[in-house]
Amino acid sequence: MAGDLDRVLRGLEEAREFAKSYRFEMTAEYRALIAQVEGLRRNQAGADKSGRWLGSLTDHKAWLSHVRPAPRR
Repeated sequence: MAGDLDRVLRGLEEAREFAKSYRFEMTAEYRALIAQVEGLRRNQAGADKSGRWLGSLTDHKAWLSHVRPAPRR
């Protein structure tokens, strides 16, 4: 277990060092895409957001297929 912890801590340290060096630039093109998505009718206040992504239903079915009821106490 201690070896796993050391490996995880080393990974976190490497990720921290990478995050220090990473530079993200938000271009005008990216800002235009954000504005386009925010401007969609379904993203406006008062829009019906009750719909579900159908892919999530299959994900839940796969997950639920592994669920087993626990005995009551």
